[in-house]
Amino acid sequence: MVVRSVTSLSWIPSELLGGPMRVPFDLGLTHYDEPPPDVLHDVEALRRAGRFRFVNRVRVEVDAHDGVVTGVRPAPGHGGVIGLTNLLGGAVRFPAVKMPDLLECSVAPDGSAAVVRQTVGGRAPLPAPRLVRGRGRLVAPLVWTTLELVVRADGSASHRVVGASAFPRHWVYGDDDRLVEKVATTDAASWLHTMTEDENPWRGVDAPAVTAPVETELERRLSGEVMGRRPTVRRLTEGQALFRQGEPGGLGPGGLAGGGAGGREGARLAEIGPGAILGERALLEGARTATVVAVTPVTVALLDGARLDRDDLALLVDGHRREDAG
Repeated sequence: MVVRSVTSLSWIPSELLGGPMRVPFDLGLTHYDEPPPDVLHDVEALRRAGRFRFVNRVRVEVDAHDGVVTGVRPAPGHGGVIGLTNLLGGAVRFPAVKMPDLLECSVAPDGSAAVVRQTVGGRAPLPAPRLVRGRGRLVAPLVWTTLELVVRADGSASHRVVGASAFPRHWVYGDDDRLVEKVATTDAASWLHTMTEDENPWRGVDAPAVTAPVETELERRLSGEVMGRRPTVRRLTEGQALFRQGEPGGLGPGGLAGGGAGGREGARLAEIGPGAILGERALLEGARTATVVAVTPVTVALLDGARLDRDDLALLVDGHRREDAG
């Protein structure tokens, strides 16, 4: 028997919200979430501290004999965990509304692998007055992730994010509980004003999710510094350029929430995911060395480069050059 797992954790960082959505957060009536840890040591401790909105943990036991999977079942610790909503600085705390977990376990017809798919989610317990396609709504929209875990007869495993709500931010942790990827796109406006009551997995409709690799430890630290220093926040639509090659660079790096593509002299170089730091070379060399264009709706935080440590920027440039060479 082998035990394998994949976990998603969903949370609300401050840069995801704009307009009227920010009001209860900025007034202290409710709260943003601190960035989750790189390793999920204690989910319950994070829950008590109000560090996430919900967790989707797929954890299964798989039996195999002579190279054939013979059985699969949920393992202890599987299932969804709903977060606590903290009001008035934590003076009032209560759980969100949890939807029933949707779990499917099956074995491939040839016995080569077990396939497990699980959807977890819920909604905020507070009302969310808004217009949805021109019609008034009061109940908060649903949030969720749908994860798939494939465990093969030799014990190896792989996972994918089948679907996810457009809001909030979803991080994905592998079998060793380490952060491995992130859902790249977040769109609070469409989540609030476009998604209807029938567009969710509990009504048989999921939303495809695009994922991106996790950024480096240095990028995560710099991203935290950018967000902690009152950056300028820009929101870009698909196809809109953030930087253009050859332009002078004074603002940066940019902490990205969404998906972007970097290119140089007309050639596409790389996909850029949420949390990535970009634009650092222009701060050291004087001009943008690549064009960055949004391939999905993007939120980016920009800071005066003079407020960031030059040695950190040099290390980041060196790391990105090694990645380009590889």
